Amino acid sequence: MQKKLVQSSLALTAAAALGLGSAFVASPAMADNAPQKLDVQNDAQVQKALSDIDGVNAYGAKGGELNLGVEKKTAEMKDLEKKFDNVNFTEDIKELDAYAGNDVVGGAGYAVGEGSTPSGVCSTGFSGWDGDGNPVVLTAGHCAKIMDEEAVITGNSTVNDTEKPSSAPANGSEQSELSGNGVLGKWGFTSFGKSGQHDSSEDLANAQSSDIDFAVINVDKSNYGVKNGVTDWSTAKDDDLSKGLATEITKVGAHTDGKIQKSGRTTGLTEGEVDTEYNDLFEYANISGYWVHGFAVNSPADKPFSQPGDSGGAVFQGDTAVGVISGGGPAADGSQFGWVADLDHSIEESGVDFNLEKPSDETPEAPTAPEVKDQTIKPNGDVKGKATAGAEVKLDWTPAKGTEAAKAQAAKEGSETVKADEDGNFTVEGPEAAGDYDYTAVATVDGQESKTAEFQVTVEEEKTETPAPAEREINVDPKEIVASDFVKEDKGVTVTVKGFDEGEKVTLKVASGPENVEGITLDETANADGVAAFSIYGTSEADPSVYLGKYDVTVTSANDTEEEEALAGSFNVVEDEDGNGGGGNDDGDNGNNDDDGNGDGGDGGSDLPRTGAELTGLAAGAGLLVVGGAAVVLTMRRNKKN
Repeated sequence: MQKKLVQSSLALTAAAALGLGSAFVASPAMADNAPQKLDVQNDAQVQKALSDIDGVNAYGAKGGELNLGVEKKTAEMKDLEKKFDNVNFTEDIKELDAYAGNDVVGGAGYAVGEGSTPSGVCSTGFSGWDGDGNPVVLTAGHCAKIMDEEAVITGNSTVNDTEKPSSAPANGSEQSELSGNGVLGKWGFTSFGKSGQHDSSEDLANAQSSDIDFAVINVDKSNYGVKNGVTDWSTAKDDDLSKGLATEITKVGAHTDGKIQKSGRTTGLTEGEVDTEYNDLFEYANISGYWVHGFAVNSPADKPFSQPGDSGGAVFQGDTAVGVISGGGPAADGSQFGWVADLDHSIEESGVDFNLEKPSDETPEAPTAPEVKDQTIKPNGDVKGKATAGAEVKLDWTPAKGTEAAKAQAAKEGSETVKADEDGNFTVEGPEAAGDYDYTAVATVDGQESKTAEFQVTVEEEKTETPAPAEREINVDPKEIVASDFVKEDKGVTVTVKGFDEGEKVTLKVASGPENVEGITLDETANADGVAAFSIYGTSEADPSVYLGKYDVTVTSANDTEEEEALAGSFNVVEDEDGNGGGGNDDGDNGNNDDDGNGDGGDGGSDLPRTGAELTGLAAGAGLLVVGGAAVVLTMRRNKKN
């Protein structure tokens, strides 16, 4: 726990401060806001300067400098450094706990029994804290069980007093005594082989991953504290095992092949060799008739890795906790065989929350508010900002009041949470509907929320490009036709126009022609492709010569503007080779299908509607009939008026 620096902590420097009349020494030539010097020998002035500072864990006032060690600088500390150029803060200096004879470390002995009567002794494995910061000790699960002479579990034991270290076999004593510090605690989680009771061969054949030898003691804080580390038993004569540690433990992990160590109340600090050959074959061992998941360790018979009473003792490699002692005995080759309940597997199966450092009881500082500027985006574009690296950033938005977005049916309010990357950048998809949106953003780190950042996002109206109108064209096929073909219904002349809108009314006008042919108009509707076609032929087969001459046609639409001019084309009806207007080629193309080099043969016009109207104004018995059709031969672009 961090504490404020109090007046009594500065008493050591009080005598040196006598006779000094000022707390500060500053050059008169310096500006008022320039850094000052703190008189570090004046207790009252130092105490005043530090009155708002919490969490000082180390202190030094030498050579006119005030040096303070803290776990992490706060804003107040940074301000103090700016104010005084002889005040220095050093980070990563933690508060230390005083050594105490009742601090429990790995490898110590403790008594168990029925009720308050001790009947057996086990060893502690590893000391630490649960998720709520309460002290706990890990040990073997079978220490929490009461067994009869045939090793059948008959009930649960109770945790009793700890063993007096100087009276333990590991210190060479033959008579064990209790420490008198009081009951170590109560059992929390306990488990010892859920299957495989020794008198059931069926159970022995069915080892389960939950078969572990593992228990947790919830330490009585009124009697004991805990300290991370494993005792080396060098300070047992002082009855304080916490003063002499073989190692501090920094992590829990899997064992590796090679040397391995253990600390327990019977044999003290010992060393063995991981039995790789055995472990390659087996992962469970039968301990007093119950399966236990773990691994084997070998040691010389005269230097056993573990003995009875070491159960639950700490097994470690370097600074890694790898297991607790479960059982053992003589091996066939005369060496000592030991079985270790692997700690990583046991913790995973039990779900126990175990920490090697005490969780901080301080409330983390709230993160800074996200940095987000007003921005303009396209529909569904990226809204971007910055926050504390790794922070969860919650963004909420709603259409700005009174704006078009607020009125638009598609504009909706929303919320989304994203995570800032390692550089603090975050991105979220913006709204689809155009308009202005009011946004808020809040960053959360370690459960602490920042202040709310407010900004506005404008979604631009998506501009859709209107496609350029198709270029209009007129095609006359053929440009020249003999009279004998012109009077045949399946031949004649086809006028095809394109580039109009679907459903648009298109009008063809015979602007001029042989005598008396003018002012004749025909209507057609453009199809889905913007195409309309007119088929023109004579109806007087008795006298084709009445149609001889040049015909001029124009095509307009109902949607034409005043600036637009009609499409124009023409064709000629000519005499046959015998000069009487009869005859002609049966195929009707007369070699004129491509006379301008632009013909493409047409599409036959089978998909165009067929309409007709009788044309008058020609010689007696003559007329023109318009029917559906389409052909493409000659292309003439539509002209604009100047």
